[in-house]
Amino acid sequence: METKANYLMIGGFVLGVLTLAFMFVFWMSNFAGGGKRYFITFEGSVAGLTTGSSVGFNGIKVGEVQSLALDLEDARKVQVLIGVDDATPVRENSRANIQSMGLTGGSGVQISAGSPESPFLVATDDNPIPVIKADRALGQGLFDAAPAVMNNANTLLSKLNDVVDENQSSIHTTVTNVEAFTTMMNERKEDISAAIQDLRGAAKSFKELSDKLQVSLGDNVDGLTRSAKESLQEFGNAMREGRRTAATANRILEKFEENPKGFLLGGSQVPEYTPRGQ
Repeated sequence: METKANYLMIGGFVLGVLTLAFMFVFWMSNFAGGGKRYFITFEGSVAGLTTGSSVGFNGIKVGEVQSLALDLEDARKVQVLIGVDDATPVRENSRANIQSMGLTGGSGVQISAGSPESPFLVATDDNPIPVIKADRALGQGLFDAAPAVMNNANTLLSKLNDVVDENQSSIHTTVTNVEAFTTMMNERKEDISAAIQDLRGAAKSFKELSDKLQVSLGDNVDGLTRSAKESLQEFGNAMREGRRTAATANRILEKFEENPKGFLLGGSQVPEYTPRGQ
């Protein structure tokens, strides 16, 4: 009987320890990581994020990642379960994103505060675990695109290598010609320098000749202008004298028509024409 009693005591003690251990694990999984739990659905890679990764709210650690699982309906999405402190003010317009932990390595989840007028995100009967919407970080998009960029770069390099291989002889000939031309230019550098000096001298002489021609033409233009002005003045004087002569002839004809006999016999004296200005 004593042996059976000892077995019962030992069995009860073991069961009690197991029960306490189970309760401790349950408490740790539900309360140690935070009093409230939320789901976050990330699209694409969540590289660096693991169970136990830090969960921050405006840069302050408020909980941890409890589990990660692929979305059964869309394998491109990852369901992340987080636990945070009861006092964490997660609102309906709060957003979550993955951030690198820097030099320490790994990644963590950061939750934005949202606007003060937005209501708090709470559990309901239909959604016992609320869902925080995720933002697709710029850095994550870049990292996702990095493999495609590398593949394109490798393809481009491969094509360049093929082009070089196919035109190796042409490239060699071109390089040889360039080297020969450079050598020739180096050997003729004194002649080239002399030719450049001659060109500079010719340009200078041409400029001096142009300046002299411009000065000469300028003087001639002034002389021609003065001659033209004097000729126009003389022509004006001649025109005025012609008009006076025509007026005098007109008066003589009028008197002749009025009294031809007296005009011819000297009945009246025709005034002698005297140009004005004399």
